[in-house]
Amino acid sequence: MSGTVSPPSDRQPSSTAGGGRKTATAATTPSSGVETRPLRQRPLRNNRLRSGMVALLVLLLLIILALIIGGIGGFRLPGTAQTRLTPRDLILQSPTIAPGNRSGVNSPSRVVDVAPRFAAAYEQLGGLRRLGLPISPLLILDGREVQWFERARVEYWPELSGTPYEFQIGLVGVEYVAGRTFLRPEPFESRPDLRYFPETGFAVGGRFLRYWEENGGLTSFGYPISAEFDEVQPDGRAFRVQYFERARFEWHPEASDPSYEVQLGLLGSALYFGEPRPQTVQPRPTPVPSVATEGSQ
Repeated sequence: MSGTVSPPSDRQPSSTAGGGRKTATAATTPSSGVETRPLRQRPLRNNRLRSGMVALLVLLLLIILALIIGGIGGFRLPGTAQTRLTPRDLILQSPTIAPGNRSGVNSPSRVVDVAPRFAAAYEQLGGLRRLGLPISPLLILDGREVQWFERARVEYWPELSGTPYEFQIGLVGVEYVAGRTFLRPEPFESRPDLRYFPETGFAVGGRFLRYWEENGGLTSFGYPISAEFDEVQPDGRAFRVQYFERARFEWHPEASDPSYEVQLGLLGSALYFGEPRPQTVQPRPTPVPSVATEGSQ
């Protein structure tokens, strides 16, 4: 009997167990033959990278914050005090300290020097006692070279080169009392202890007159522009003063050295730093009796 034989089938039988169907799967290998790592390891690496970047950003933010705080408050070395002087310190320290006792008052932060242009004039015009310490570099004011000092402003006048007026002290007294009115006494004849200046209508006498005559007179201080009176300063201190075109005389009876009972106010510092100004009203001067009236009494 003849029969036909079927060729063997290429399909693989599927097996079932427990009534469920289980399909066998085979791992496929790319044709290139390169083995690939499991994808579940890549998120772990990405998480570590993100954590590192966050830590770096936090560190940078902390550094920037520290720099900002340091810029506002200033860094200070351990055990050292901050010695920066303010305009207020200049006003309070210098008037009652003699040159020989100034050691330690001016800290190393005071780096302003007398400009070379004014070096020789500084000594000629009275030095420390008349001008005080320098508080500005060389500046141009109204087209003129100047330098500010605690008690004055020194000006360079090149058009007067070769004369005693090549370097002059500015009219800081006039500028300081601008807008204030001082009552003048009735004109009278000068006497040895009381000199009347018809140029401005004011008189200078006693200790102020001696200081004026012994320390430069008209060239250094100019004419009087107020009478002698008690003035309350913006900081609450009160003492007897008299204003001149280039200075303010102050009487300090508390000074241990009698030669420093008359001192010059820090008008340079007050003007340069824009300090508040006193507003005390000068009382009307007492009329000065004439010599003839005194002799008839």
